[in-house]
Amino acid sequence: MFNFRLPWPKTWRSLLRTRNERGSIAVTFALSVTAVVFVAACAIQIGLISGTKAKFQSAADNAALAAIAPTTANADMQTVAQTTFYANLTEREKAAVTSFTVSTQTGRVREAYVSYTVNQSAIVPGLVGSGATTVSGNARARKADYRYVDIDLWLDGSASMGVAADEAGRDALRTLSAQDPEHAHCAFACHIPTQVKESNLYSTSEQRAHANNIKLRHDIMKESVQILIDELDDAYPRGLRARYGVARMANQWERMLNFTSDIPAARAYVGNFQLYPGWNGSRLSPAMQSGNNTLTSGAGDGSQGDPEKFIILVTDGMQFNWGEVASGPISTTVCNDIKARGYRLAVVQLRYVRLDGDGAFDYWVKPVYDQISPALQACASAGYYFHADDPDEVRDAFRQLAKTLEESLRLTE
Repeated sequence: MFNFRLPWPKTWRSLLRTRNERGSIAVTFALSVTAVVFVAACAIQIGLISGTKAKFQSAADNAALAAIAPTTANADMQTVAQTTFYANLTEREKAAVTSFTVSTQTGRVREAYVSYTVNQSAIVPGLVGSGATTVSGNARARKADYRYVDIDLWLDGSASMGVAADEAGRDALRTLSAQDPEHAHCAFACHIPTQVKESNLYSTSEQRAHANNIKLRHDIMKESVQILIDELDDAYPRGLRARYGVARMANQWERMLNFTSDIPAARAYVGNFQLYPGWNGSRLSPAMQSGNNTLTSGAGDGSQGDPEKFIILVTDGMQFNWGEVASGPISTTVCNDIKARGYRLAVVQLRYVRLDGDGAFDYWVKPVYDQISPALQACASAGYYFHADDPDEVRDAFRQLAKTLEESLRLTE
């Protein structure tokens, strides 16, 4: 049996092959176009989502900032935030918002937290996910107001602050005053007049000390208070706003400098601080009580209208007035009254250099000498007592006091 098969012409076979290849190409092309369209749609959708996110995020940022603006009252923060948010959107964008919330914090630190949710329609529903894409975000604005503080410097201006700041100065003054007919060998280098005017240079024993480069207790006090002012002024860029007042305590409490935010002026005033003129007693407890009577509530919140209040008492802590007040350390009763008002009371004790052999010291001070430091420590608010034994330690004590004050007033970043 013959198996007869007509041969296909080469041209036919070529034609079929070409058609098959063309069909494959068409299918491949169709699939490729679909993929390109899908990718393009996704890219466009992602771009729309990104654009939507940027637009609504900008509106949220503006809303949060408007809420904490100084011109916005605490009660209006939420309303201002919402109004500002929608004011930055078109009508179509407003309609897309599905939720908008605002939470606020008030006080010295003001904060607004804004969150939102938006439905972003797909360009081709069903092509990429559902018919809409959820876009959400939030914005937070936070501002710590300047911390305002009133620092009242109650400086001991009594005669005992004219004593030399250390033992070497004490001994030098005794030698220098050896020929003084009224105050022979006196280490009490206060500002009392002296009858000896060596070459007419000195009209007071204080001038005698300064002419011989002897530092007195109140010299160190002034230098150290200026250090305190400088140290706290360094905190100004970080938000601390301080005012300074100065009161002198001797026979009485005297307001010498009203509160000022003029730092150079306050510093200069301290540098020129003078002891109470002439012979005077140290009526520290009555003086502090008089100062206490001038105070209002000290529990300020640190705002400009209600600053926090500090009193810094700088003293050797000893009072005597020839029997008119009880000789001895300062009374803690008045200290407790001041602290009860909400004031923080810092005490810097300048060591009372012993003057054994001096009549006033032996009679009035020596019997109660060991009671001075405990009384001053009890007078101070917790953590605000500083004791210094020599001029360098006094300066260090004031630097530490400045650090303590700044840390207690540290702003929330």
